[in-house]
Amino acid sequence: MAERAPEDERLDRVFGALAHPARRAVLRVAATSPAPITMSELADRTRMSPQLLNKHAAALEQAGLMTRVARGRERRVTVDAAALDEALDWMNRARAFWGGALDSLDAYVEELDREQT
Repeated sequence: MAERAPEDERLDRVFGALAHPARRAVLRVAATSPAPITMSELADRTRMSPQLLNKHAAALEQAGLMTRVARGRERRVTVDAAALDEALDWMNRARAFWGGALDSLDAYVEELDREQT
């Protein structure tokens, strides 16, 4: 089996984190907050218990999608779009490849149809 590149492992963490609807909700709320949001505000706005929010926040942090910074007794959350940018780059490359491959297949099928008529 081929050795996995570090960027593949990062993408796995990003896509894994984004696969869960609760984590997407956490990101959505944090990203639309005008300033870094506290974990308690985030728990209130997502209607999650602090324990459940911490679990999801840890997965988002591991994926590089979110950062939690302690300020006194509060922990403030910010969203980091860099990991999303890397995932978007991968999806755009995949779309370009598959779009081109499907266009070629479509052209081939059309050529077969012309030859048969």
